[in-house]
Amino acid sequence: MPKLRYTILTATGVTKEVSIDAIDDATARRQLRRQGSIVVHALGEAGANGKRRFGLSHSQRFDVYTFANRLSPLLSAGIPLEHGLAVLEEGCKDEERNIVLKLRRGLHEGKKFSQLTREMPEYFSPLFSGLIETGEESGCLPEVTRELRRFLKESKEFREFVLTSSIYPAIVISVTFLVVVLLFTVFIPRFAKIFEELGREMPFLTRSMLGVGNLMQSVWWLWPLLIAGGIILYRRSQRAGRLKAAKDRFLLRLPLLGGIIVAVQTGRFLRTLSIMVKNHVQLLPAVRISRKVIENDVIRESFASVEERLRGGSRLSVILSASPYMPPGSIAMLKIAEESGEIGEMLERIAEESEEDIRVRVKRLLAFLEPGIILLLAGVVLLVVLSIFLAIMDMNVIK
Repeated sequence: MPKLRYTILTATGVTKEVSIDAIDDATARRQLRRQGSIVVHALGEAGANGKRRFGLSHSQRFDVYTFANRLSPLLSAGIPLEHGLAVLEEGCKDEERNIVLKLRRGLHEGKKFSQLTREMPEYFSPLFSGLIETGEESGCLPEVTRELRRFLKESKEFREFVLTSSIYPAIVISVTFLVVVLLFTVFIPRFAKIFEELGREMPFLTRSMLGVGNLMQSVWWLWPLLIAGGIILYRRSQRAGRLKAAKDRFLLRLPLLGGIIVAVQTGRFLRTLSIMVKNHVQLLPAVRISRKVIENDVIRESFASVEERLRGGSRLSVILSASPYMPPGSIAMLKIAEESGEIGEMLERIAEESEEDIRVRVKRLLAFLEPGIILLLAGVVLLVVLSIFLAIMDMNVIK
């Protein structure tokens, strides 16, 4: 049975490292909870060379989900925030330690936790800071942190789903590109050389394939420039301005991909709004913060009038119905929630349905993309083979 190592906080408030004999991580954590201890860090199973078998590397960049995941159980156990950060700091390294130390120093100086997170927008989103502020004002910081932990976990799982789903198409596209380059720059030119030595004229299709290969070889220097230019253009298009707005409009017009982008952005908006409303944030500031998580300028602009119309006394369902990007059927569901007073729960349900719709759309896109790439590669190979076959047939003709 493996021996798993953890940094824990004991029932007496002491932080220490322990080793547990358990089949897996979940079993070990249950044993520690029964002993009244809180797991701060999973140090993994040490082998002969001391390498970790699971857990997160503390030398990596700061991850807000890991931070919330570690802080939430400490606050839920009744440990004061500053003491909880001190416990986290003991197991942190590099960038993580510096951030936690900065938070501790700020709390010691009398600043609020929400104020400190707002001063570090590169690490903490407006949603994180807004909910922390709500928890501070309502005295429900442990509950709010637990909600944030769940939200960040779901967001991370969705990102991993999209990334995992994209690996195979990315490999197929790379292999296809490599095969096409080799066919046109290596295989066809060598075959054409044989024709030149025989003094025979090549068929039109073979000459065309050779021309493409020669063009690819003569402008090889253009490929690095195109890649570098694409990277620079993409980075500039991420900043606010006309270029970003044009890029956002273009992406929304793309078949299949445009629908996925709409579902992702509106789902993020609704999920954020539901968390804010469920944690007793007033609707007006909740909408203001929720709009900030929308990255697409076109979609965010469609919700621009929400705050103003809320001040005018309009219902949320009526206001959101003006946006063409709301999920189908969501407005009717929201009207029912307004009557029953369960807006937060209904927004969460709509967001969950939107996230499920995203998964379906991603799978549908991949279902079209993968065979499409394979057919493209097969078509190119067929053209090359046909050009060679015609050339061989031409060689057999007596002239």
